[in-house]
Amino acid sequence: MLFDTFYLIETTTKTIDKMIDINNRQDIFKRLENLKADAVPIFGKMTAQHMVEHLSFAIMFSNDKLPQKLYFPVDKAQLIKATIIYSDKELPIGFKAPMLEDDLPQLVFPDLETAIIGINTELNNFDNYFEQNKEAKLVHPIMGELDQKEWTVFHNKHFKHHFKQFSLL
Repeated sequence: MLFDTFYLIETTTKTIDKMIDINNRQDIFKRLENLKADAVPIFGKMTAQHMVEHLSFAIMFSNDKLPQKLYFPVDKAQLIKATIIYSDKELPIGFKAPMLEDDLPQLVFPDLETAIIGINTELNNFDNYFEQNKEAKLVHPIMGELDQKEWTVFHNKHFKHHFKQFSLL
């Protein structure tokens, strides 16, 4: 099904209350320490480990480990970017990015603990990439090119969305 820009804009109305800051690694990993492998999500069908691996997967878009293509025309991507990056609105529940399959993907890591280590690795790769490529802009599949600040805003909102999914906030 083609992504509906208006669905994202209309449903992305709740404003940010508690923030997640991917630069505050101590807070991120303290919250993830409370995540249990058998945790039941409040919404969606991901397992705890799927959620953690999903966050790592998205970070890899922004550290040049997994370059992406843009799935929409630039004007549509700019509208989505304005709604997600340049507003205080949260990511909507029920949104599915176009590059994701309907079924849950195969797990990459042997267990949740190892998957959490994977997030740490990818966040460090993100930091290192932008230390060496300060002016870089990498493609987000629905928003187009993002610089480091824009990627950070996205990751903060994305982490918050999934932390709420598993009651980590």
